[in-house]
Amino acid sequence: LSVISQAYIDACSTSEAKYTKNTPSAKLLYANEVRKYRDAIRRYYGIVQSLPKLGRQDIDSYLSEASGIMQAPSTTAADMTIEPHLPQCYYFYSESALYELLKCAAKCSTEICQALIDEQLKEQMETFQAVIESLKISH
Repeated sequence: LSVISQAYIDACSTSEAKYTKNTPSAKLLYANEVRKYRDAIRRYYGIVQSLPKLGRQDIDSYLSEASGIMQAPSTTAADMTIEPHLPQCYYFYSESALYELLKCAAKCSTEICQALIDEQLKEQMETFQAVIESLKISH
């Protein structure tokens, strides 16, 4: 499985793989597939890039709707009447998800802050920095 996952990683890479006589045989085994996958991935992202941009209101509306569907189940007996038709995997634990997103954002906080400054959103930048610092997420 690691060979297959590496093939997908190589296909998603922005740099072309250079194959030499020292290249591991596992990489050579999937070299043709990597080229095909890379072409498919480029076509896909080309299509995505050509789609109309979503406005903030559209995104907020979608997230509100999704949030209403995927709430984490309550642990109290009185509230156990949550969406019985949804399997457990569809429940959304927003606090955990937010923390994971913030961990990713913390890794590139310098770039995020600079982009917010460039967009003249200093107040949002300060809020972002305060949230990262309050959670003690290292960058």
